[in-house]
Amino acid sequence: MADALSEDEILEAIARHIGRPGQGPQLRRAGADITRHPMLDLSIVRSVETRSTRPETRPGRYDTSGRPTYEGELRDHPVEPPKDPARSREVELVLHGSVRTVDCGCDEGRQPCSRCGAKGKLRCDIGPLCPACEGVEPCTWCDGTGERRKDRAAAGPEREKQLAGRTTCVKCRKPRTACPQCRGWGTKKCPQCDDTGFRDCPVCEGERSTKHAPCDGTGLITRWTAGSVGHAPQRSTAKLPDPAPPLRVRQQTGRTGAWERVTLTSAGDPLPDALDPAHVKAVESALAPRPDEVARRVEIGWLHLVSVAVPDDPDHVFYVFPGTGGPEVLPVWSRRRSLRVAAVVAGVVVLMLLVAALV
Repeated sequence: MADALSEDEILEAIARHIGRPGQGPQLRRAGADITRHPMLDLSIVRSVETRSTRPETRPGRYDTSGRPTYEGELRDHPVEPPKDPARSREVELVLHGSVRTVDCGCDEGRQPCSRCGAKGKLRCDIGPLCPACEGVEPCTWCDGTGERRKDRAAAGPEREKQLAGRTTCVKCRKPRTACPQCRGWGTKKCPQCDDTGFRDCPVCEGERSTKHAPCDGTGLITRWTAGSVGHAPQRSTAKLPDPAPPLRVRQQTGRTGAWERVTLTSAGDPLPDALDPAHVKAVESALAPRPDEVARRVEIGWLHLVSVAVPDDPDHVFYVFPGTGGPEVLPVWSRRRSLRVAAVVAGVVVLMLLVAALV
């Protein structure tokens, strides 16, 4: 584990970084200002339990012997918490003594066909159009309806010429009025119903009834009271300090910082002694047990980070933290320098806009 750096170690690390090894004490005398920013990275995953009961049914004689049973109230039945709180799972149980197989109440596993209304037949769709008349004028007398057409042309030479080659209509029985190929139907012979106008129902295949879905045609239903115990992960995190250090600092400490870490698996596990006192209250609040929590895994990491302002270099703030190979130093622009650079950039932009306006 990496201990917190002493002030002497911090100042000497900065002195080496700026090319002045051994001059750490002089930085102190020059008025170096050290501020501590202990970093905390906490993540917790809890397994939260839910319990519910419901009536269950299955068609036929259903075997529930492969499911565990419970007695009395489900809330009192012990269920082992998951070994890994990050994984979801569902435990299905059966109330002891609740399983029974009863008659479905249908007609021996059958039900009237809803497609054809228990008739076994459906009206057939109109067959393909007659290739000779194309269904336009299958009969000059009834137009395929079986009744006299009101706008029928009067008899005459032209009318008689039109009737040449016509045959007797099968619908209105008028001679020399129907198309010789379809004989007044307007369509070719229907392959589905053989021109009877009806075909077998495709659902019941003419049987007028179908298998009763709830009992799967067995005439029996198995009922019982089911209990479900679910375990679902809930995740939360906490990162300190707030406000967080600059992004460059967070990235660098994540890559090379010598973080101290510990894993807790129980709400009663003690917090590590090395945890910064400023973080204890926040950690205790984050780790407070939740309702219906049955398991947890907590990952806690902490790192001793300090920022140092050196009067000899007002343009930088030096961040120092324990690294895997010793103290790490990361200089970051100070607020003063950032504001100065921002002002210069803004001045350049204004100047460019003025030049552009004059051109």
